[in-house]
Amino acid sequence: MQASDLDEVLAIEKVSFVTPWTRSMYLDELANRSARSTVFRLNSQIVGYACWWEVLDEAHLMTFAVHPDRRGQGLGRAILQYIEEVCLKDGIRRIILEVGRKNTTARSLYRRTGFAVIGFRKRYYQDTEDDALVMEKALNRRNMSASERRGETG
Repeated sequence: MQASDLDEVLAIEKVSFVTPWTRSMYLDELANRSARSTVFRLNSQIVGYACWWEVLDEAHLMTFAVHPDRRGQGLGRAILQYIEEVCLKDGIRRIILEVGRKNTTARSLYRRTGFAVIGFRKRYYQDTEDDALVMEKALNRRNMSASERRGETG
């Protein structure tokens, strides 16, 4: 992700979240040495993005979205797989995230991709008065594809 991507990222952000991140928040992420921010394109158009922090051997998924017109096409799963591959290469041992208890679509995606609930934060999302489930996925080389284990790049 680059600053020049932010108009497209913010357009997706605004239709995806009740309280969207601001341009300033994304610029802070781009300047943060612990942060990873990535956009995903199809035919040169940004269709999704993700921001996560890598601290020691842990990654914390901060935000992640797919354009509403592109949902249900497997892009969310592909983005999470990409994050996992990057984290494995960087020596990360687990990914954690918070997700709204009422956000059944996201919770289902996370469960299908190997995340498990490890905690609960009451009224974590004040804008929607929703609780958060803390989810975790442990990473190891068995999670990598065969080409990744051999060190091949795509």
